[in-house]
Amino acid sequence: MIKKLKHLKIQTKLLLLIFIAGAFCMLLFRFLWLQKWDAWYFFSTDVTSSPPIFKKPQNDIWQKIYSDAIHYNVPESENDKKAQEALEPYLSQADDYTAIYIYGLEDGLYRAGQIPRIMTQENTYSALFRTGLEWTDGLGEQRIERPVEFKNGYANVIVVFYHATSFFVPYTICSLLLCIALFLFFILFFASRKIKTIARLKQDILQMASGDLHTPVRYAGEDELGILGQELNKLRCALQENFLHEQEIHASNRDLITALSHDLRTPLTILKGYLEIVKLSPKQEMHTEYISRCIQKTDEIKELTDRMFEYAYVYDETTLTTDSIHLASLPCSFFRNSIQEHTEFLRLTGFNADLHIFELPDSPVTVLADETMIKRVFNNLFSNIIKYADKKEAVVITASLDAFLTVSLKNKIKTDLKQIESTQIGMKSVQKIMSRIGGSVSHHADGEYFSVTLNFPLEKNG
Repeated sequence: MIKKLKHLKIQTKLLLLIFIAGAFCMLLFRFLWLQKWDAWYFFSTDVTSSPPIFKKPQNDIWQKIYSDAIHYNVPESENDKKAQEALEPYLSQADDYTAIYIYGLEDGLYRAGQIPRIMTQENTYSALFRTGLEWTDGLGEQRIERPVEFKNGYANVIVVFYHATSFFVPYTICSLLLCIALFLFFILFFASRKIKTIARLKQDILQMASGDLHTPVRYAGEDELGILGQELNKLRCALQENFLHEQEIHASNRDLITALSHDLRTPLTILKGYLEIVKLSPKQEMHTEYISRCIQKTDEIKELTDRMFEYAYVYDETTLTTDSIHLASLPCSFFRNSIQEHTEFLRLTGFNADLHIFELPDSPVTVLADETMIKRVFNNLFSNIIKYADKKEAVVITASLDAFLTVSLKNKIKTDLKQIESTQIGMKSVQKIMSRIGGSVSHHADGEYFSVTLNFPLEKNG
């Protein structure tokens, strides 16, 4: 039931609250009205040392009426003005809220009387009293009738007390104001809570506008404001995700430029080395071989520049598609030739390379990979060896065929690397590429030696 009420619309909640609050306040007013006599007794009784708030009938009024009546004559009729004037002191002994009327005992005809003085006074309270008397239709009247012995015989004396009427009017007004105030309290309390919720949403929106996308939008219930809060929270999450994605894109662009520079540097360096060999070597047969290798390296550089935009997949996962990498069946000879070529270049640059290639047949085992990406892997690894390896100790290169085509490289690290520029992009590129072709790579550096192992997945031909 509570869960259903939480999901109601604000308008429905407000109407339901008005109905419930109105019914409750009406019942409360009814209860207060039924308790009017108890309230009257409480406020007109001297329950403490202080005097009561409202007056009650005189306790000795009947004693005075009985004791003083023997000194006055009852008028023969209501037209006996002289006898009525003589009786006026007797009637005036009542207070402002008491009326005394005298009727004949045998004929029951009116003889004399005095209405409450509060009715004849000209002031605001008297007017309010008369209005209240009309509203209550004499509800507060307390009427007592008794035979009393006068000087010239017996007569009926009727005493009417209006003290309760003087209480009922303010009591009714106060009860009504209390119920109205309670009704308005319920409505205003509901409205104030919704206004506070709106204020919190405003603060959360301003906080989001200031750039704080980490703080979640606070809970705002299950109604329209709650739905608005939930949608704002979704918007915050989307903005945060877009902001982080934009930062990743900027970082990817920077890494793309760095990676392209890094990947082009290795073939250019090798190309330069080949050209220097051609320049210094007098043998024509060596010219032809190294010019062929130079042409091969220029083809690699052209292919790298043509596919420069595809390099973004290494850094931005959102650009990864099946078209980013062109998988093909590569024979083991491709890997053998690539390793031998890079090993030979290491030796030309002054390194002592210890090469061990075991059982790399041309068939029937092949590797499903991208030829250009594999070239990038070897370019990165051998480029790192040229930059960071110590030429005093041999570089160990091994290749073997088992469950995977495994290639391992191990070299001693230079003792002073402070003057060597490092982009830290080579291994990152290798790891991403190997992951995309289903292979794996692991590397280890203990401060003296660095080793890396590549595992290429095999594709068995039927």
